[in-house]
Amino acid sequence: MRKYLYLTCFCGLLEIAIVLGLTFWREHFWSNVVAKDIHGSLVYLGIFSVVTLVLCFVATVGTYAGTRASIRWREILNMKALGLKTSKIENMRQRVQEDCFQYPKLVIELGGGLLKALIYVIVFATSIVYGFKLSWLLYMAAYSIGATIIARYIGHPLVQLNYRIQQAEATYRSKLSKNNFITCIITQIAIAKKVKHLQYFQNFYGQLSIIIPLIIIAPDYFYNHITFGQLMQANSTMSTLDENLSYGIYTFNDTNKLLSCRRRLIEAKII
Repeated sequence: MRKYLYLTCFCGLLEIAIVLGLTFWREHFWSNVVAKDIHGSLVYLGIFSVVTLVLCFVATVGTYAGTRASIRWREILNMKALGLKTSKIENMRQRVQEDCFQYPKLVIELGGGLLKALIYVIVFATSIVYGFKLSWLLYMAAYSIGATIIARYIGHPLVQLNYRIQQAEATYRSKLSKNNFITCIITQIAIAKKVKHLQYFQNFYGQLSIIIPLIIIAPDYFYNHITFGQLMQANSTMSTLDENLSYGIYTFNDTNKLLSCRRRLIEAKII
């Protein structure tokens, strides 16, 4: 399992380096466009094509390595679960079959995503401070952190609801009855309502995030403190920073599933 985890980390770091390089590419490309330099623009388009092909390959290999690591981890959890004398635990079969499958997958995906997000934040925050303005970073950080707090407040009940729906569905599978089915439906409706509220906020935040970096940067461009190429580079850098500062907002549903899954596995003494 370790070799796949190491490969996943390596691919993640390489992906970050490539994305960082593309932010500098944008400044030069758009500067050539503004100068109407056809040759220079075509050269940078060629560079972009090659780099993005490499990026696609690296991202695919990283995803595959993460999947292989989660499969191996599932084997380890299943072997441990099958050796436990815990048949009296409610819904034990579901915990072994489903939770041992979901838990490694979610941990690796979310853990790897969080690690990449932290590195992105450090790298791009440094780029903004030294390449542009500290105030831009502070505005972007306040916006993203405030939105994350709001998203957590809205979506926090989903942790308990995800735990309850797994229990209800497993009970219904083991005993098909009207009462058990009604419990499933009631819990599903409760989850749907909370997800609706969270998605309202996520969608609003996602749309607003398109223009927030430009609003922060625009005054410097209109007062001729930066060029158009620098504007495009700064916008790309700020957008990437915002996306990674807001990692918790976009992964809230999966994080709730992970917490619920972990709780069930701990109760079954599998982890």
